[in-house]
Amino acid sequence: MAQGELSIQSMARSTWIVAGLLLLAIGLGDVLVGRTKLAQYQEVIAQAPPVRPHDPATLFPKVTEADEARSVARAKLGFYALLFLSGQLLTLSGLVLVVIGVVRLHRRGDPTLVSAESR
Repeated sequence: MAQGELSIQSMARSTWIVAGLLLLAIGLGDVLVGRTKLAQYQEVIAQAPPVRPHDPATLFPKVTEADEARSVARAKLGFYALLFLSGQLLTLSGLVLVVIGVVRLHRRGDPTLVSAESR
């Protein structure tokens, strides 16, 4: 390998780069699914009928189908918001690992850097 040359083969052998690409792919998938589902469930909540006030005198108020559907939509909205956030974190982690792997490969291939570090 010449100075600073990064081949596909050397990058495929680097565990840093492979792990980074794996995290990057999973993170981007989570971001994509999270974003589409967030928009879907935000629309469901916006279209739901308004919440009717509960009578404070009743100990166990009856739950309507609309209340239950709204509650399920809010729970799913929270889940997909968490999926979107975790996807962003995984994507960032993947990018950091890829950069670390490329820097390590670049240093390993450059003999001037190796000789400077050994002094």
